[in-house]
Amino acid sequence: MRMKMNYVLIFGIITFGVLFGTCFVSMGPGSDPYSKYYSLEVKELSDHYGWYYEIYIDDTLLIKQKNIPGAYGYQFFKSKKDAKKIALLVVDKLVQEITPTITKAELDSCNIDFVK
Repeated sequence: MRMKMNYVLIFGIITFGVLFGTCFVSMGPGSDPYSKYYSLEVKELSDHYGWYYEIYIDDTLLIKQKNIPGAYGYQFFKSKKDAKKIALLVVDKLVQEITPTITKAELDSCNIDFVK
C-alpha cells in the first residue's frame, strides 16, 4: 500500500512539473503573460526615497501607486523589486477581475519591507 502511494505521489509531482513547464515554454522567452491587457512601469520617486509603480491599459494610465497599499500611513517601496512584486499582484487581480486591494497579509507573504 505504501509503495502504491509513493508511485501516485511521484506521478503527481511529474505531471505537475510537465504542466508547469509547458505553460512557461508556451509563453516563450521574455514574454509577459499580462502584456496583452496591461503594462506596468516601476519608477524611482523624484526625491530618491523610494519606488512606485504605474499600471496602464492600452496607453492610458490606470493606477499610479506611490505608497505601499495596505500599509499604515504613507510608506514608500524601499526597492524596485518590492514595487514590481506588488504591481504584478495587482495586475493579476485585475486580470482575474478581482478588486485589486492589497492586504497586510499579502505584503507579508511577498516579503515587502514596511512598518507594521
